Amino acid sequence: MKVKSLHQVSLTVRDLDAAVSFYHEILGLPLTARFDQGVKLAFLDLTGTRLMLEQGEGSVSGSVIYLYVEDIDDAVAEAKTKGIEVVGEPHAIHHDADGTFGTAGESEYMAFLKDPSDNLIALAQRKAPAS
Repeated sequence: MKVKSLHQVSLTVRDLDAAVSFYHEILGLPLTARFDQGVKLAFLDLTGTRLMLEQGEGSVSGSVIYLYVEDIDDAVAEAKTKGIEVVGEPHAIHHDADGTFGTAGESEYMAFLKDPSDNLIALAQRKAPAS
């Protein structure tokens, strides 16, 4: 077997309307399809990978979606202006001295947000050391 790429990620949400608003209108992911009869589903394009939102009852999945952003500080500031709950400010989580995950010497920064169903969303950016 040879896996070509990640095809789809699914996420359980409590309110499909609120979730579509968050991921489409606030985060800017293109809405591909929505089905409201029977099982309520919405599909969004996450740069070539489908994000499937499924309305469900009870607790959410506990999974985390990690999104690379161009500027993590700007992204968090924008999230706050849009009323998104920020549960972790941007901070370095890993210094990649040997280049295991990218350019050697860079650090990976993350910040954490909550969607309307309390799913955790991580924003990530790699930064070169300050000169």
